[in-house]
Amino acid sequence: MKNFSLVLLLAAVVLSFSSVFVVPEGQKAIVMLFSKVQKDSDDQAIVYSPGLQFKVPFFSQVRRIDARIQTLDGTPDRFVTSEKKDLIVDSYVKWRVNDFSAFYLRARGDKQYAEALLKQKVNNGLRTNFGSRTIREIVSGERSELMEEALVQASESAQELGIEVLDVRVKQINLPSEVSSSIYQRMRAERTAVAKEHRSEGQEKAETIRAEIDRRVTVMLADAERMAGKEVYLRA
Repeated sequence: MKNFSLVLLLAAVVLSFSSVFVVPEGQKAIVMLFSKVQKDSDDQAIVYSPGLQFKVPFFSQVRRIDARIQTLDGTPDRFVTSEKKDLIVDSYVKWRVNDFSAFYLRARGDKQYAEALLKQKVNNGLRTNFGSRTIREIVSGERSELMEEALVQASESAQELGIEVLDVRVKQINLPSEVSSSIYQRMRAERTAVAKEHRSEGQEKAETIRAEIDRRVTVMLADAERMAGKEVYLRA
């Protein structure tokens, strides 16, 4: 009898622990029952907030999803302007999950997979916006307008992933290394040509100055000889 009571007690404890789960602060959770998302009477996924929650024991699986604001800061990408000039653009995206059911179903509830999809969508928007502008327009007043348009486009395309895009920012814009090298070589050649020109002008000025000095010395010597000749004549 005692053994039976102990078994019942253990079963009750196991059942209790299997019926509850904890959602940490900063996260939300959805529950899968027989591999299907639990939904309410309106056919909407039930989203569990932080705290102690209950579920059907043994047959339920809890999927926790980070509800905090995330930053997607990947590697720089290459875009082409309307002038067919390549630019290396370093950007970042602020985002968060706002539809946990869609996020789980469309992005597998996986942050890395979601960010890979989000990066594609953001880059598509940036590619369109960079492709319709010149370099001068991009680095001048239209840069803020470009980012606003990219934000709108990214927000619309990311909705299907259950993601809300909060901000799209361009951190840095550079020329590709091969273009930078070409420009550097051209600038170096231009500086060398200017330096040679200045040296040539300097040499020409120096020759002019030396010729002027020689002329003046010749004149002074001639004057001195003439004066000396006059003095000898007067003494005689």
